[in-house]
Amino acid sequence: MKIMFNQIDFGKRIKTFRVMKNLSQREIALKIGVSEQAISKWENGECLPDVYNLKLLAQVLRISVDNLLDTDIAHPEKVVETVMVGGARFEIVERPKTILAGKILYAKDYPDIDSFYAAIDAVSEEEVQSAYGKLKDCVMPVYDIHMSVNFWRNAESRAFGFVREVSTADQIQGIDVYQMPASLYIRAYTDAAVSQLLSREQCEIWELFAYIRNFFMPAHNFQMAENGAQELEVFDTAAHKCGYAYMPVMRA
Repeated sequence: MKIMFNQIDFGKRIKTFRVMKNLSQREIALKIGVSEQAISKWENGECLPDVYNLKLLAQVLRISVDNLLDTDIAHPEKVVETVMVGGARFEIVERPKTILAGKILYAKDYPDIDSFYAAIDAVSEEEVQSAYGKLKDCVMPVYDIHMSVNFWRNAESRAFGFVREVSTADQIQGIDVYQMPASLYIRAYTDAAVSQLLSREQCEIWELFAYIRNFFMPAHNFQMAENGAQELEVFDTAAHKCGYAYMPVMRA
């Protein structure tokens, strides 16, 4: 049986994901480099993006190309609450169980915590890219993720990973796999409003963790999660200059 692609349904999916991300057609257009009219035509089912723009659209919406093309909309994560602090946006999101793979270092494998931190600093970009190149079934869009494991707990349980999200734990030998449990997270992006909140012209993702833990969480009745979920720096550019901070939490 031949299944016909429904252009109207595809346009509706674009709009659904755009609204979920609180983005306007103009914002999407500027990020992709097309006209606002093009986004409108895609959403109305009048025409389709080419392959290149389809990939960029998925990256901007932080979903997979498969989810855009599939008639069954999958929600890899769900925004359950949005909190504005001044002009800065903080989102409370539910993330399902996630598989991360790449290069992961564990504190227990080193004689002391200083040696562990030194080993993290010594990991070269060539090593990281080599690991990324061997990953099977990366989830689209591909984002580099720096994962801090148990950094708010005892030192011996800590780990640090240079990872990407994958759809299978069946990776080749030499690739480290971490299966992250489902959790509630506070998510924030390193945009101008958040940077201003931190009294920075431009902030790094890691700087958001301290603000979220020390100021946002107590002000909004959250505490650190106790289910093994991890802090994530999710970069949306190859230069690692900006991206999302994910802090695992539970309601106090």
